[in-house]
Amino acid sequence: MKKPIRQTGFALLFSVACVFLGTAAHAQRISALSGDDLSSLCHKESKRAACGAYLAGVVDGAAWSQSFGALVGSRPATAFCLPTGIKGIQVRSVVVGWLAGHDSSANQPAGRAVYQALHDNYTCPTGMAGMYVEQRAEAQNISSLPGRGLVSMCTHDSGLLACDGYLAGTMDSEVWARNYSTVEGVHAPVAFCVPKEIRGAQLRALVVGWYAGHDDAMSEPAGRGIYRALHDNYPCSSTIRPIVSAPVGQSGDGKQ
Repeated sequence: MKKPIRQTGFALLFSVACVFLGTAAHAQRISALSGDDLSSLCHKESKRAACGAYLAGVVDGAAWSQSFGALVGSRPATAFCLPTGIKGIQVRSVVVGWLAGHDSSANQPAGRAVYQALHDNYTCPTGMAGMYVEQRAEAQNISSLPGRGLVSMCTHDSGLLACDGYLAGTMDSEVWARNYSTVEGVHAPVAFCVPKEIRGAQLRALVVGWYAGHDDAMSEPAGRGIYRALHDNYPCSSTIRPIVSAPVGQSGDGKQ
């Protein structure tokens, strides 16, 4: 009896992993995760780690998209401004609630839905306060996951779904940060251009391999490391330049 159960468990694990592997819907690789898929992940107790990791990746990606965009003179508009101290479980609750009230998002890309949900619930201030937010967009709330934690997650069977989710969320964010208001139109990333045929296992191996040669990134935020790794390996032709590590004593968001 145990063998069929194990096979069924593997099948479920594989089916969840597949939604993070990517789709050919855009020239840039994005995950195949839909709004409905994300809602399902976030509702299942056994899959909430993958849900939380994807959401953390999207939020972190939004912050690093701002930072990298500033380096090349192509910073996207700030889509949302999370309050200081907000927890992952709160972000999940907001996104799940928004999905429940927006049936049209069920078959749309999950990354776009997350951007819209967070934009609707955490609109950035306008006026002078808004100007400050734009100037400090890279200080957006990011997860506490360091590079070392990401590597551990991506090299242990128990963490593979969360690893894939975080990688997918970060990459999706770079796409939707440019134009989350519509599925159609231009969604041109600038930090990295990952070929749509690249698979999840390849991405994990690439990121883990990159960290092996960049000890300085182990203590940096994981999102920053992913941006550096993907930019080094899949640079967009218009933005070929290195992303260097923050100086000693300075964090990835520029704060001392």
